[in-house]
Amino acid sequence: MSTPKPLASVSRALALVEYLATRTPEGTALGTIAADMHLNKATAYNTLATLRERNWVEQDPATGFYRLGDGIAPIAAYRTSTRHTVEQLRPYLENIGRRFNELVHLGQLIDTDVVYLDKVEPDRPIRVVSAVGKRVTAVTTSLGRALIGAFPDRDAQLGWYLQAPEITARTKAAQKEIRRSVLENFVNLDEAGWTEEIEENETGIACVGVPLIGPTKNFAISISAPAERMPPAYRAELAAGIREELDRLPADLHLHTRPLS
Repeated sequence: MSTPKPLASVSRALALVEYLATRTPEGTALGTIAADMHLNKATAYNTLATLRERNWVEQDPATGFYRLGDGIAPIAAYRTSTRHTVEQLRPYLENIGRRFNELVHLGQLIDTDVVYLDKVEPDRPIRVVSAVGKRVTAVTTSLGRALIGAFPDRDAQLGWYLQAPEITARTKAAQKEIRRSVLENFVNLDEAGWTEEIEENETGIACVGVPLIGPTKNFAISISAPAERMPPAYRAELAAGIREELDRLPADLHLHTRPLS
């Protein structure tokens, strides 16, 4: 069966909606939209006019700027399967956070990145700064290494993840070192059930990650802290604690930690 060809007009309209979702409620000028989206003004105007008919986009009568309209409210309120899972996992993230008083993240792969889906902050004066929705290059994070390492064909897939722009911009020696570190983590994932990164994603920060395997989607949970507070023994303790908490997940969530080899 052949792959359906995407409709350019639909793709363009959806891209405009996604773009406006990143802008301020005051709206954005047509010229700015066209330039940012690499469209000519006529195409941008006609697409926005179609979206206005559905009330997905509205135009400020005073400035002429475009912004999202109330027509997207049902979509904005829709709970995706991923959001539902995030809500179900929240109590377990909180348990991990209370147990260790460190920053806890829940993440998922998107393209060659990991996106933070949820987090639990520690009660500490010195903490790691992060944001839900932030994307970071997968192979430089414990979350990404846990998720990639959980693939049955991880060795075949790794090459694609190493083509992330943030990685290819590095020297050949640095790229080789990242690959070595990821492969080393795959071994630890098989033997101990977790991955790590030490100041490879952010200077001064270390993380450990544990994958969570599902029937259609995988997730991973990590703990991050200043590297000076993360000696090897503590990293192993944190990872073991994450696995212990996740092993308490009820069967009807259909999520489980990765079996050890």
